[in-house]
Amino acid sequence: MHVSTLFIASALTLVFGSLSPSALANELHLRGQWLSDTDGHRLVDPQSSGLTLRHNELIHIGDNSAAMPQRNVLLKINPTTGQLTAAPVNITVAESLTKGCFGALLAAYPDWESLTWDRQDDTTLITVTEDSSDYQLSPECARRYQATHSTPYPTLLVKIKTDKALSKAEIVAVRPVQFPEQAKVGNFANDGIEGLAIDNNANLYLALEKNLANAPMIFVTPYNNDFWQLQEFVAVRDTGFVLPVPDANNHPINGLDYLPHPDSTHPGYLVAAARNDDEIWVIDISQQQAPFVQQLQFYAPNPPVSLTKVQSTAQNATDKSCPAYEKLKNTSIEGVAVAGDQVYLVNDPWKSKYPDNIQCQANSENYKQFSPLLFQLNTDPRWFIQP
Repeated sequence: MHVSTLFIASALTLVFGSLSPSALANELHLRGQWLSDTDGHRLVDPQSSGLTLRHNELIHIGDNSAAMPQRNVLLKINPTTGQLTAAPVNITVAESLTKGCFGALLAAYPDWESLTWDRQDDTTLITVTEDSSDYQLSPECARRYQATHSTPYPTLLVKIKTDKALSKAEIVAVRPVQFPEQAKVGNFANDGIEGLAIDNNANLYLALEKNLANAPMIFVTPYNNDFWQLQEFVAVRDTGFVLPVPDANNHPINGLDYLPHPDSTHPGYLVAAARNDDEIWVIDISQQQAPFVQQLQFYAPNPPVSLTKVQSTAQNATDKSCPAYEKLKNTSIEGVAVAGDQVYLVNDPWKSKYPDNIQCQANSENYKQFSPLLFQLNTDPRWFIQP
């Protein structure tokens, strides 16, 4: 079965009830696929925070709140089935870096957020750290890297070197990030960079969850051949992109990827996941058009009744009443990967909210063990400005 399906209007009416024309025009309903290991068992609490597609394979990274076996590893996922294609790949650290300013953090369990790859070198993956508040720099390193204009411990961009088959992964370079002081990023340890993307013009974009005004921002820096040869700050700049933030409440960006325009003369778009709003924002890099807000509804599959273990006649009756797909109350998308005319999304189960999704007992264990889902949708011609 396809990872997810965009329902036509008639199917929506049959399966999910009557919807208004405006809802059908503005909202996509996506059916997900549970992520599973090589044996077909649901993944347990990987806390998905980054997703990228390389060599027709999705690469996944989780943050440091994941279950221990899922920390500091890369997962290779079949985009059609949602199943791992190999055992998790441990992320190691080059010995030279263990002796540097950031060695203690890198050698432990960094809070990885987002994942992309170098478009000129498919053996280089790029990730970023977020909450490093449990670690301190040495006095010398703290003096050297004190001008972060954000958190005392700097956000780190990290280069992971691998091979073509992604059978190994080693951190070989790191760059601390310096934000523009006028951007007023603020000292928010757990509300930092959560999205990375590289465009066709060798620009690296960094999406911030929130600044002092409680608003998301997108920063950019040139990504050139000597990027990883330097040790000083990466001084990013504010793109000034207008974002579709409706009010001063929490509307963070939690995932990011690049989407080329069909016309190569256009610089393209950034696809951003707004997890709190169940939306993706399609942001025109040229700023010739306002961001396209794509509203989403997410559904999780229930197993067939014949495959469930029922304990009583009453339970059996309950399971029989369960639909093939149930609407999620909380999804929390954090990973975005664009591949041609497809967009893949993976969610990061919010531990205090995910059990709220329990409706049918057949799926209750998946929510209790914080198993994520993979979704897929087609790009929409309405997203693109007409040349």
